[in-house]
Amino acid sequence: MERVEEYLEAILDIQEREKRLVRTSDIAKKLNVKPSSVTEMLLKLKDMGYVDYIPYRGVTLTDKGREIAERIKKYYRVFERFFRDFLGIDEEYAKKLSCEMEHHVNDEIIEKICNIIAGSCGVCEACEFKALSLYDAEDGEYVILASPSSVVEIGIRPERRITVSKSKVIIDNVEFELSKDVAKKIIVRRV
Repeated sequence: MERVEEYLEAILDIQEREKRLVRTSDIAKKLNVKPSSVTEMLLKLKDMGYVDYIPYRGVTLTDKGREIAERIKKYYRVFERFFRDFLGIDEEYAKKLSCEMEHHVNDEIIEKICNIIAGSCGVCEACEFKALSLYDAEDGEYVILASPSSVVEIGIRPERRITVSKSKVIIDNVEFELSKDVAKKIIVRRV
């Protein structure tokens, strides 16, 4: 399925950039493959219902094909933001990792990553996740969505409820002060 997704993604990119039917040569150039290989794949994609293909004229995505291509592109952007902005991996390597990962995950995994990078990632037009770093949390009650293993010993772990009061974390009536770096890596949602 990975190769199918790569073709659909390439067709979407070219369609959006060129605003026309996508030619076999366009796809061959983008994916660095022979035009004959592209023709063979386009016939398969047509049989799968992912593209409308007219030999010697071009190809466009069907709604079904566009849905898959857009989902894969979203996965890529989520991973790229996560690797680059949250983990601090350099941009070139973050892109490489994202390209590899986008084909091997599902919506559940992407939802978990979105919980971590929510609100500031800019991937979606409107973020449906209401998460933030503990560092940015105002006073109130929260549930922990993600945290580093280094804070498990003090009771900070996913699904645990905590209270934030005057920049301190309260767990079972015990107050903790966390460094800025640690607090930024703990992702919470207000309850």
